[in-house]
Amino acid sequence: MALAEKYQTSITGLPFAQARIERPLTERPNPELLNEKLSRSSTKVMLISELGTASTGTELFFIDGPSYTTRDGERQVYLGSCDSKDYVLAIVASVQYSHLNIQRWISLREAFAVLPELQTELIIEAQAISNWIRTERFCPQCGSEVRASTFGWGQRCVENEHELFPRTDPAIIASVIDQQDRILLGANANFRSDMYSVLAGFVEAGESLESAVRREIFEESGVHIGEVAYRGSQPWPLPRSLMLGFAAEALSEDLIPDGAEIKDLRWFSRDELRDALESGTIEIPRGVSIAHALIRSWYGESLPEALNK
Repeated sequence: MALAEKYQTSITGLPFAQARIERPLTERPNPELLNEKLSRSSTKVMLISELGTASTGTELFFIDGPSYTTRDGERQVYLGSCDSKDYVLAIVASVQYSHLNIQRWISLREAFAVLPELQTELIIEAQAISNWIRTERFCPQCGSEVRASTFGWGQRCVENEHELFPRTDPAIIASVIDQQDRILLGANANFRSDMYSVLAGFVEAGESLESAVRREIFEESGVHIGEVAYRGSQPWPLPRSLMLGFAAEALSEDLIPDGAEIKDLRWFSRDELRDALESGTIEIPRGVSIAHALIRSWYGESLPEALNK
């Protein structure tokens, strides 16, 4: 069966592929919208600082809209609404909130392990927009400072009114399948030594997604790619990416790690992957990641855990 025919449907149940948060209509700017939302007790304000996102340990820490007071240097972004509640992000300095009952400031990766799905979706959105606001502080045309606009989703130059909006970087990630129905997994130089995953990379200027799959896979592994089938997408704000998942047909099997990003490559049959996971010889991305979903889709059922852990 041809790869495109076998993998012609999208992965079902892919986390964050279907958003629960209704986003604001940024093309209809209302300068009073943030103030209006913050005046309502149904509005929940989440805090993100240089240390992470404020939490109680098991959930996000929220401040009711009327109880939130803006401090100098803070930025607010209207994240959207869900279940009759509005959510506003405040980008803050952690020292200004040491008096509150914030148990800890958690990272995005920690959030995946402890937060409910809706709150994890909120932190993904908040992390992506705050990363952009913190890095895009000056106008690219004249170097002047920028101020917030469009509910916090835009920034406008204080001198020439040039408006900026967040950029999303497309990245491909692919389950590469050979003629023996084995999957290709690699150990990234930035991973733990026993962590293996499907290969990924950023889309370059003027490049189609399919071309990016073929180029990235060949650059990192030496494997030539034939058919490419789209499987689904997932936002990944590290720093501001959109992961676009594919299944890809391997036309060759010889493996040549690039030696820079990829330090080891292996083909796995289902039996080999099961044995490696159960013995703890290797690990793979877990939980909500699209990498895990791509591997699980090829495997055909839930992936085994290490038996010795």
